[in-house]
Amino acid sequence: MSEHSTLSRIHSVDALRGFALLGILIVHVIEQYYAGPAPSTIKKFMVHNTFDQVVDIITQILIRGKFFAIFSFLFGISFFLQMDSSAKKGEAFVGKFLLRSALLFIIGYAHNLFYRGDILTIYAMLAPLLLLFYRANNKVVLALSGFFLLGGPRFIIWGVRQFTGFPGEENLDSVYAWYYHAAKEGSIGDIFYANATYGFFDKLHFQFDSFSRGYITFGLFLLGMWVGRTRFFERLSENKKLIKKLLFVSLGGVILLVLTVMLLMNGLNDFNSLRAQIGFTLFDTFNNLFGIFLVCSFLLIYLGVKGQKVLDRLVPYGKMALTNYFFQSVIGTFIFFGWGLGQLNNWGAAPNLGIAILIYIAQLNFSKWWLKHYQYGPLEWLWRSGTQRSWAPLRREQAT
Repeated sequence: MSEHSTLSRIHSVDALRGFALLGILIVHVIEQYYAGPAPSTIKKFMVHNTFDQVVDIITQILIRGKFFAIFSFLFGISFFLQMDSSAKKGEAFVGKFLLRSALLFIIGYAHNLFYRGDILTIYAMLAPLLLLFYRANNKVVLALSGFFLLGGPRFIIWGVRQFTGFPGEENLDSVYAWYYHAAKEGSIGDIFYANATYGFFDKLHFQFDSFSRGYITFGLFLLGMWVGRTRFFERLSENKKLIKKLLFVSLGGVILLVLTVMLLMNGLNDFNSLRAQIGFTLFDTFNNLFGIFLVCSFLLIYLGVKGQKVLDRLVPYGKMALTNYFFQSVIGTFIFFGWGLGQLNNWGAAPNLGIAILIYIAQLNFSKWWLKHYQYGPLEWLWRSGTQRSWAPLRREQAT
């Protein structure tokens, strides 16, 4: 492999990661970093007028759930690249990776104190399971990925509930009201307490109960690991025809699934029924297929000379993904929560979209400036130093 192809691979993955974080930021700011249902007394939350409604519908169709899927898929690729690099150097990787996962959980839990929708703690909890499948056959990895992505755990949990009579979802409106008050009017201590206790456990319920987000995440990890094994990103130019084919196949699947979900869920009142579980799974599949469509579109643009020049501007943002993701939430919760500016529910989806774009531009410029002077983002440096158990050189002149 030439140096040019290696750099292209690294840059394309980093640029794609920066793109994924844009979508994640937009969704989180539009949702005002609330990460959950508002109490029934709040009639208008994200939608205050027609413009808000249009933005909310567009983000629901084009962004929500799709960029999370891309981000999780890229985590699986990164896992493989780390394992592969260690294997080529003859380094022991298992212990190092477990320590790396533990440190990610600590960083994620600190992030969770600000934003209960944090995904880093979930990544850290799931990541060690990838070690079980690193040496597994490609067919096994792909089959298991399909099992998780196509709702296997959701149907098992639902079936157990039907058989045992275990209760389903509860009416938690009083809890929602308590959390809304903490977010809207509480101090930073109040929101830290709420997110460290109820918020964290509510997230675990969302991830690992019948909602199945955590299982889907692990399926995306496995899919990313499988794609990493195929050296797909190392041979982007060679795979251009395949990327085009995937683009059209995923688009066709997206259209088919939209129509199917609309027919299946129309008039449905019992969300604990088998029909509902099938509908939820098909909607998750729609999100994942749309994510594939977005990745293929991005890569086809990236393969163009002008497209690569433009999209490579996202590389610094992607290289500092951990730092940028963390501080997106610090900035967002400061804007909306009571410990900061207290603007929760004062604006709708349309103005919040503008806020998200401004935050992204500011972080993009900061990332570019920072990486001119330093080798790693601040949190990336701490994470790397902790994993190596020694302070990594941070300034660029220190590495020369």
